Amino acid sequence: MNKKALVLAIGAALAIPYAYAQKGGGKSSGDSESDPDSVVVLYGKIYPEIVRQNGKDATPASCTIASGCLATFAQQASGSSNIITRNEMESSNSRLGVRGYEKLGGGLRATWQLETQFLVDSNNSAFAARDSWVGLQHDRWGTVKLGRFDTPFKEYGDDISFLGVSSGNFVSTSSILRLFGIGQSSAARFHERGVNAIQYESPDWPLNFKVQYNTAETDTSARHRHMWSFGAGYEWGNLKILAGHEIHWDALGLSANVGTSAMSNSSIPSARSKDRASEIAVVYKLGIHDFEADYEWHEWKEFGQPGSTPLTALGKVGSYKNNSYLLNWQARWSPKFRTQIHYVHATAGECSRTFLLTAAPCITDGLDGKQLSVGAAYYFSRKTYLFFLWQQLKNGKSAVFASGSQSPSTGEDVTQVAVGIATAF
Repeated sequence: MNKKALVLAIGAALAIPYAYAQKGGGKSSGDSESDPDSVVVLYGKIYPEIVRQNGKDATPASCTIASGCLATFAQQASGSSNIITRNEMESSNSRLGVRGYEKLGGGLRATWQLETQFLVDSNNSAFAARDSWVGLQHDRWGTVKLGRFDTPFKEYGDDISFLGVSSGNFVSTSSILRLFGIGQSSAARFHERGVNAIQYESPDWPLNFKVQYNTAETDTSARHRHMWSFGAGYEWGNLKILAGHEIHWDALGLSANVGTSAMSNSSIPSARSKDRASEIAVVYKLGIHDFEADYEWHEWKEFGQPGSTPLTALGKVGSYKNNSYLLNWQARWSPKFRTQIHYVHATAGECSRTFLLTAAPCITDGLDGKQLSVGAAYYFSRKTYLFFLWQQLKNGKSAVFASGSQSPSTGEDVTQVAVGIATAF
């Protein structure tokens, strides 16, 4: 067969299903082209960047927990930098997805989505590892989904994405705003994608809300690791008010992050935990400016089964609380030029007494952290633009907040700068 004819034949075979999907395969004769019975959409966003990192001022090794210089739960200080100054290419959460719906009649639709992180700089992606689900949607009664997707707590806060590239990027606020400075295990983080999840989403009312339940499917006779997440929002003109609450059962988030195994409860079968967080955010649009302010309260608590020996009597970690806040300002100076600045701060917090056998106090000194990010973008079109990012992350002497591809040592401050290109389709 002629090679050109073969290429044309293959191309036509591939194009027919695509065109069929775009026009709405299975459409009844009474429907218009703009309102098909079935739709499949291919979409994505790619935003690689060149990053330069630098670390300094790590806490000296002479500063220890035993001497009272470091916080009780802190990682041991080394005095040396963990950040290697180098050039990196990162593609953050660049993604490729396919989504669609099918009309089922009576205002009911079947909806679905499969989304994959696409690492344009190193193609080692796992298919549909991001938000992927199937659900039923009704205009009056709302939507129910089954699958894997961001929690409502994650969605109903930190609302203004940093120049549209904050997801998975070092300008993300998730570490300081929704974790703590003790360690970086996501077992303690309130910024997750729920797996084995079921979610209800209200219709598009002025007051909208979402509720999610998910489970880790790792139950034991004593533990049932699962999560409840809630989020709600109300819009009135240029004002938006958002709120959220989330509860993690048996994640043992503190034990996954404490500095020494002697304090961890992970190996105790009767150990349980209840971690919870609440948030409120206000977003206001004033002309070319968007302003946002968020405030969050967090508590991580671990305890034994009723009738078992109290964990604190064994010298184990008990509880920790802290607060955090975010201030965000975005300005659209022209259709082609945009800037953004945000500042995030986490308090040192407070913890319950541990090591009760020696009556040692629980110290949180130095578990605070601050993050300042500045960026600018130049738009060639609505979907394609160049961006520049600069950030300074300051860890308290006991903290290990991290926001990039490398993790700092205890107390180490990190400066990062990046330039990249973003495009969406």
